[in-house]
Amino acid sequence: MKKILIGILIVLLFEINLKAQQISNDYKTFEIDKTVKDFPNEFNLSSPLKSFICFKYLKSEGKQGSYRSVNSYKIQGSFPIENASNITIDDAKKEALLNTKIYEIIIYNDSVAGIITDFQPPMQIITYLTLEDGKWLNAGEGFGGNDLNESRSKFKENADVQLKNIHQITKLKNVSKDTLSFINFLRENSKEPKQFILQALSEHKIVIYGELHKRQKSWELLKTVVNDSKFHKEVGTVFMELSSDKQAELDTFFKNQVIDKELILNIFRDVQIYGLYDRGEYEFLIELWKVNKKLPSKKQIRVVAVDEPRPFKTFKNSEEKEAHFNQTLERNEQMAKIISQTVRSQNDKRNNLFIVGLAHAYKSILQDMAIGSQKGKMKPTAASQLSAIFSQDEVFTIIQHIPVVSNNGTVHGEIRKGVFDYAFSVVGNKSIAFNLKNSPFGKEPFDALYEISYNKMTGNYEDNYDAYLFIEPLKTESVEYLFDDILTDDFLKELDRRAKITNTTLEKWFGVDKATLQTIKETKQFNPNKRRWPNL
Repeated sequence: MKKILIGILIVLLFEINLKAQQISNDYKTFEIDKTVKDFPNEFNLSSPLKSFICFKYLKSEGKQGSYRSVNSYKIQGSFPIENASNITIDDAKKEALLNTKIYEIIIYNDSVAGIITDFQPPMQIITYLTLEDGKWLNAGEGFGGNDLNESRSKFKENADVQLKNIHQITKLKNVSKDTLSFINFLRENSKEPKQFILQALSEHKIVIYGELHKRQKSWELLKTVVNDSKFHKEVGTVFMELSSDKQAELDTFFKNQVIDKELILNIFRDVQIYGLYDRGEYEFLIELWKVNKKLPSKKQIRVVAVDEPRPFKTFKNSEEKEAHFNQTLERNEQMAKIISQTVRSQNDKRNNLFIVGLAHAYKSILQDMAIGSQKGKMKPTAASQLSAIFSQDEVFTIIQHIPVVSNNGTVHGEIRKGVFDYAFSVVGNKSIAFNLKNSPFGKEPFDALYEISYNKMTGNYEDNYDAYLFIEPLKTESVEYLFDDILTDDFLKELDRRAKITNTTLEKWFGVDKATLQTIKETKQFNPNKRRWPNL
């Protein structure tokens, strides 16, 4: 009881001290020098200290169903859904959480706070908190320094970024209540997707089809597009997110008079270090080969691989691998360079289709999307660079309907808090496409790609993409469209070698207890009855 009273007194003194500071100061600093367990366990988000203490107690008790309520709007999606079941926290972890040492609190502009705590002495951690709708909420952690001065400097480096996040959060949380305008727009302006894409290909030099990887119905749509007689009349080249050092094999595949599937499988074995298992992309290439064989040679469509070269088989150790990727162009720069040079030099005057992950397809100049580049090599997206090389009108970008996603796969919920999904459902959840410019959808602040949505320079949907494609409801979409054809006994040996030179194991790569051909193949089975977004 005595400890509780002392804790309450400390908190009260802290609050009095806070109010006594001069409002005009940008930064206010408060020494704490106490541990979490020195304070009472109460659900209170009225101050940075109380909110921090509250979150630590919730974590020590495993009350994960309450985690979102104490975290910033920006990162809530990274935590379990509300009302999730409690989990058991072992005694050692619980003790570590409650013994977290709080050295100091810094507050910036009465809106952003940094709680400086211990980590592995002398290294310190800064927990950021932001004031949102009158509540102080956890906004994430970052490394501080080896002493308080270094940690204070680190907080000041990041404080203004956190303040800008608050402003953007306010904008993103303001969801339109005029749902009728979205519904009426769709009824009056939406088009059938295949015809919409074909028309775009007839009107623009480069159409960028921004896709979410491993989507079955997306690749099925693209197969219907290339099978239409209008396609080969308008399009001469299809650029794809495949390793550019595989171009010779790709050309050989399309020149052969019989389908050699092994050529494509070999390409897929080197698209990523652990292989590419996108069944739809594989089927698309097979379909395009069939389309070409029905066409005269001058009308056939060429496929060009534009991504960074990835000669994984040649690397003897991690140093060689690192040296190679340090010397290559950043992926967006690589893609834009190959595409622009090809388009400008080709005799074929037909237009071009570029199929690529939608994180490479937005037009704003932001480089914040984490897309695998080496530190310091980030460039604007391929779409942004191509729009500058040619023109905004010559480059036409399409975004697929997705949830709010991070590049690491984290799903943060429905875009625009479900307004888009609601409008699509009212008009029957049928596959449709439409232009974003001057539409209610286009005027909405862009929030589909998590990494860039909290930067005010990102703008709205129409600032990043020219068109929107809705294929099917997210709630009924099947899991990733996978296949295991690239897996063989020989490739398994090669995968094991690659894992070892990158200091990992096949078990970790594929999430299996024991890595065998059978157990790994089981991880790549497509089950159409399972949902891709079960928490939406």
